[in-house]
Amino acid sequence: MGSFYICPTPIGNLDDISKRVVDTLSDVDFIFCEDTRRAGKLVSKFGIDTPLKSYFLGNEHIKKDEILSLLKDGKDIALISDAGTPLISDPGMELIKDLVANEINIISLPGPSSILPALTVSGFDINEFQFLGFIPKSGKERVLFFQKIATSKVTSVCFTSPKRLKKELMYFLKNNLQNKIVICREISKKFETIYRGNAEALLQSLPEDIKGEITLVVEGNPSNKSRDFDLEKTLKILSTSNLSKKDISKAVSEISNYSSNEIYDLIKDL
Repeated sequence: MGSFYICPTPIGNLDDISKRVVDTLSDVDFIFCEDTRRAGKLVSKFGIDTPLKSYFLGNEHIKKDEILSLLKDGKDIALISDAGTPLISDPGMELIKDLVANEINIISLPGPSSILPALTVSGFDINEFQFLGFIPKSGKERVLFFQKIATSKVTSVCFTSPKRLKKELMYFLKNNLQNKIVICREISKKFETIYRGNAEALLQSLPEDIKGEITLVVEGNPSNKSRDFDLEKTLKILSTSNLSKKDISKAVSEISNYSSNEIYDLIKDL
């Protein structure tokens, strides 16, 4: 069988690509990528003429069989994302599970990612940390996302878009989350910028029209015992009681950083 290579690509500065990744992309039989046009610019820059095939959120289930068939025919395949390390908030997890089940040889090459640079410049304790992916835009998932941050004793790192950044900071402010936050903008690129402070300070200091890739690092709450409970589990237990959903919402709101309306949204369908 062929081998499957997970290859990180630069997140901004093209000099961050490793010789090993360039050699691998040159040697494999096919490169599967999110956007063939964007990948085309990268491979052209480094003189790589390996054929490109699309693999993105939407066709990943269809492509699994094609990839597995090629590997079983002895073809070597590389997977790249638009930028950074594949599978990190990008499609590919189900594919890897399938390849593992079929005992395919998988090699993951080290390389660019915004997560570790953001953590290491934060100044927070990073002996332990949690990566939470993109901040959900709405609904139950959004409330539970911020509950993970509010109750976490370890540093959290996550992604958001520049258009939503101030809305995320307003959520911190509205819910009295005083955690120190580091905003890393355009890591590795020409206009890389680091902003530090709590939500209130950052809202006052950020430029009006911020642009670029955004990675957030949020300090944990090692001594914040008032928030140290599992919100989802608590609500499920209370929902089996004789209390009305309105009363549950008011009670939990008193011991958490969430409004009664947010709590009610979480339990209205239970």
